[in-house]
Amino acid sequence: MAKKSKKRGALRLKGERHYELTKIDVAEAHIKTAVWLYFQNAHPVPIYTLASAAREILTTIGDKIGVETTLHRLAKKRGESLKSLIAKIHLHATFFKHANSDTTATLDFSETEVDPVLQLACHDFGRVAKGMPIEAQVFEAFIMCLAFARVSDAPLRRQQMLKFAFQHFYGVRSSTLAEAKKIGLRILERAASDPTLQMEYSRVVTPESIR
Repeated sequence: MAKKSKKRGALRLKGERHYELTKIDVAEAHIKTAVWLYFQNAHPVPIYTLASAAREILTTIGDKIGVETTLHRLAKKRGESLKSLIAKIHLHATFFKHANSDTTATLDFSETEVDPVLQLACHDFGRVAKGMPIEAQVFEAFIMCLAFARVSDAPLRRQQMLKFAFQHFYGVRSSTLAEAKKIGLRILERAASDPTLQMEYSRVVTPESIR
């Protein structure tokens, strides 16, 4: 009679990390990973999905604690409900995450459609958590360089930051998108190793923490 083989559990290697996460920690992880993938010129779908997930978390937290996020402000300006605006900007995210409506559907998608969603996530992280990870700071500076041809074109409150961004992202505006991302990656790698650029920000946010 053949011997029964002993069932063995899955091997667990030493050094397994354990995380206790807040919602801000999750949004931060999404944004940091998305920005690195963006500048590494990775496929836009995971970048968009991560950025969209972070944006969703931050809009929800902002709504609950009374912080006006970018979407709150935009909805108010357009005279549109927040729910309606979110449905519009979430169209691609829904396509990337779900297949329950039409399994044969296709989507015409440009990689630059990532930019506004990731920018929303980065900017709203700063609004909600009162600070930004280095990755979000670098991405915002990069997008500002693309958005404005001259320092004087930017709102007065942003001109100093834009001047600084132009100095560091030299050549971005005259590059191809792939070349511009390489410049951004070099800046990000340098910035990530500079502890003086790391901002302090709230890991748990409440209405009291924003006063």
